[in-house]
This record gives sequence, C-alpha cells and structure tokens, in this order.
Amino acid sequence: MNEGENPMLPIDAAPPRRRFCLKCFVGSAVIIFVTLSIGWFALASRAPSDFPSGLVMEIPYGDGLRTVARTLAEQRVIRSPFAFLVLARSTGVEKKISAGTYLFDSPMTLFAVVDKLASGEHDVERLRITLPEGTSVAGMGRAFVATLPSFNGAEFAALTQGSEGYLFPDTYFFFSNATSGPIVETLKANFLKKTDALYNEALAGGKSWSDIIIMASIIEEEAATPKDRRIVSGILWKRMERGMLLGVDAPFAYDIGKTSAALTTEDLQVDSPYNTYRHKGLPPTPISNPGLDAIDAALHPETSLYYYYLSDKAGTIHYAKTFDEHKVNKEKYLR
Repeated sequence: MNEGENPMLPIDAAPPRRRFCLKCFVGSAVIIFVTLSIGWFALASRAPSDFPSGLVMEIPYGDGLRTVARTLAEQRVIRSPFAFLVLARSTGVEKKISAGTYLFDSPMTLFAVVDKLASGEHDVERLRITLPEGTSVAGMGRAFVATLPSFNGAEFAALTQGSEGYLFPDTYFFFSNATSGPIVETLKANFLKKTDALYNEALAGGKSWSDIIIMASIIEEEAATPKDRRIVSGILWKRMERGMLLGVDAPFAYDIGKTSAALTTEDLQVDSPYNTYRHKGLPPTPISNPGLDAIDAALHPETSLYYYYLSDKAGTIHYAKTFDEHKVNKEKYLR
C-alpha cells in the first residue's frame, strides 16, 4: 500500500447510486398532464370541421347542462360535451344558459358557443303576438299559425288537450321559428306565475280551483268591466247555491260556435253539458282562457240583490232582481 492511499476504499469501487426522487417524478407527471390537458382543451375548443353553418337549434326549457352539452355535440356545434361542461362550470355561467331557439350561422369556438348561450344571443327574429283575455285554445292556435311561419297547428292542438283555461292570455314575443312545445310551456308557465297568489287564496279558502277557472271563463265572456264581472260572479254563484240554472249564453260559442245573437230556440234545447239552460251547475270545462281580473272576480264575487242580467247592443249590462223585471229589460234593451 502506497503512502497516502485510503485503506477503506478499494481503487475500483463503484460510485454511490442516486436515490429515487418522488417529488421530481410527481412534478414531471403534473407538467406532462397539464401540457396534454391544455393541448386537448385547445383542440376541443375549436369549431368542428363539419360545423353545420346556418343551423337553427332549439334548447328546450328544463334541459340540464349535460343534456345541452350532448345536444350541441350531436348537432356538431361543439367537439366535446365534457369540454363544454368544464368551461361552463369553471366560468360560472352554468345557470345563465338560456333556453330557446338559436341560430348558428358560422363556425364558432367553444368559448363563443358558451358565451352565446349564456348571453341569450339567439340571432333569430322575435315576433309579437297578443292573445286577448278570453281567447280559446283553438283561437290561440290560429293566432300562432297566422304569425309564425313554421308553426304546426295540429301539434299545438295535440299538446294543449285539456289545457283550456290554463294558458295565460298575454302579449308574447316568440322567435319566428318557434315550435309548439316551447310555446305551450311558456303559456302554461305564465299562467302558473300570474295566478299563483289567487290559487293559494282559493286553496286556503277551501274552494275548487277548477271551478274558479271555469266560472272565470264564463265571466270573461259575459262581462267587460271589473265592476260588472264581480256583480255577475255574485249572481252566478248565487244561482248555483240555490239550485237554479245558470242560464248563460257564453258556453254556446265554445260548444256549437254560436253567439247570443245567433242562438235559436232549438239551440237552447240541445242536450249538451255546456247547455246551462238545461243542465245545472258549471260546464265540464272552461270555455276560454280568462284573464287575471276575471279569475279574481270569480274568487271575489260581489253580493247583490240581483238574480238576472243582460247586455244590450252597446255592451251595457242591465240587472234585475226578479224574472218579471228581467222580462221588462229584455223588451226595453233587446228589441
């Protein structure tokens, strides 16, 4: 052994092995994952190569975010439903996405699609449609057919079966290519919203909501002013309580399409549940879609001494306490 050599280490000894660095591995994996994720998201954010330019697409009311994402992907508006969900949730616009009809006129990035849905930029013309109080379901259907180019009247009729009285008459703005489904949902939702307080009041008072709506539909056709509606309401409820026939003409227009002026003696003998000259009580269904004031009048009738009324040619209502007085009014105002 030469002087100065270390007797403890052989000359040909191997250098010590490097220890495994877990933090370095995790850090590298994270970097790779983030890099790949960014690359994937950048690709997923691009408009599909077969983007359907000029597509008009409907997002129905009540569809959840996942359903919207799936529909957009199926229509090739976006590449990835998952990327859509990530972007919508991470940017906080999940609850801002608006239902309705949208026009996608040219390819859009995922960011542009999300922004479009969140801001409600439909890019489709809105048309104003006014449905007056007392418009029947059939009348509403005719109004939509006359105004909306692609509206399907038969589909509307099928979707609104049993809805007479429960579609709110109002002024609406619908997209020019609106379809029956969203329109019906809008009319029903507006009815529930506008009548919520009255419904709860009727429920608390132990009154039948369906009877209130049927009575309101009759009042809507029988009286034009708030004051007259409440007096007529009081008369009709009083007749029912005393077991009398309602004896009103309005249901004939709904049942056989005839107004008071066109009714004949034979018409008054028709055996129909809507003939209130033959059958006691209310008709089986509403005869129109009443407005809020008529519903309020049905719920808040005004007490009076009258049992009879009629409208003259100018629409003014004349009341009578007895049938004899009523006959005098007929001779005076209807001849």
